[in-house]
Amino acid sequence: MRNNIGQWPTKHIDRRTFLLAAGAGIAAASVQVSRADEPSETPLRQRAEKKGLVFGTEVNAGPLFSLKQYQDAVLRDAAMIVPENEMKWRPTQPTARQSNYFNADRIAKFAKDNMLLLRGHTAVWHQNPPAWTKDIIGSDDGQTLVLDHARELINHFRGRVMEWDVVNEAIAPEDDMPDNLRNWAPYNKGGIDFIADCFHAAREADPNANLYYNDYSVYYQNQGHRRDAILSFLEKLKSKGAPIDGFGIQSHLIANAEFDENVYRRFLSEVADLGLKIRATELDVSDVRLEPDIKLRDTIVAAHTKQYLDVLFNEPAVVGLVTWGMTDRFSWLHKGWPRKDHLRQRCLPLDDNFAKKPMWYAIADAFDHAPSR
Repeated sequence: MRNNIGQWPTKHIDRRTFLLAAGAGIAAASVQVSRADEPSETPLRQRAEKKGLVFGTEVNAGPLFSLKQYQDAVLRDAAMIVPENEMKWRPTQPTARQSNYFNADRIAKFAKDNMLLLRGHTAVWHQNPPAWTKDIIGSDDGQTLVLDHARELINHFRGRVMEWDVVNEAIAPEDDMPDNLRNWAPYNKGGIDFIADCFHAAREADPNANLYYNDYSVYYQNQGHRRDAILSFLEKLKSKGAPIDGFGIQSHLIANAEFDENVYRRFLSEVADLGLKIRATELDVSDVRLEPDIKLRDTIVAAHTKQYLDVLFNEPAVVGLVTWGMTDRFSWLHKGWPRKDHLRQRCLPLDDNFAKKPMWYAIADAFDHAPSR
């Protein structure tokens, strides 16, 4: 969940922002018109299903089980849920060799009780090992420890999770390591062969789950090096026989960032040519570059969302969309990438009070106009 947010905007709306706002206004108007024959109350899940796609959202156990408005919003719009943190290594194994799946199991039961699909996030991620693993991961036993954890985690949810982010964010060209892998001891020692082993361990633990590699920052003009690095990585992973089914594109977008539809369309096609499914797994749109005005922010965020999703859904290999939350109230961006004016970001489909924002309607319109699968 990373982005290079860039410089804070000037005090007044500059020409670029003005033009974007004007264009966004036109886009928002077209969204309104296109909804004329589709009841605005039709949930996102139903709009997606009509086109053979799946709409889902990230959930957090705290509000999910304590705030009825939050739970109602999830159940209304989502056909799939993914835990924000509850399945990660640190929460599930806080002490050595003792697992705690309490909150993760609660979410899994909620999914089953409400007939929702469940994504698993994430088995192997360099940022989240528990403190007790630090010395072991750097030793000769580190790879075994990581593989054992992945097997145990995925086996625990065997038959309940339909899709796993097996490995998350393994590519970091800036680390200057072989194959553009992140500078992390298990990758340093085992390279892509070790990552292939992670996928084999996942397949062994649950033969029926779809297995994904998940990563960020492949959508904008200045991210060409990452696109190339990830494509090369996926090609090598496939060549080594790794049982990988799909690529998860996190999609933490930035309103006002330069988005070239043709560049992104070509990248999606190249991923699809590898025989991989594609899912946008963590969509939100940071408004950190925008002026404070709420209407302006909402308009530009919605237009950027629609532009991005129109390209995404036009690729036949894309199977769906997961937003990284339904409501601005609980977005990670407020702490992860705060605005310098300390205003809350308006980055998700619903506002703090669970009212639909222009972004919700932009997602609805993108589903309505997506080609059928």
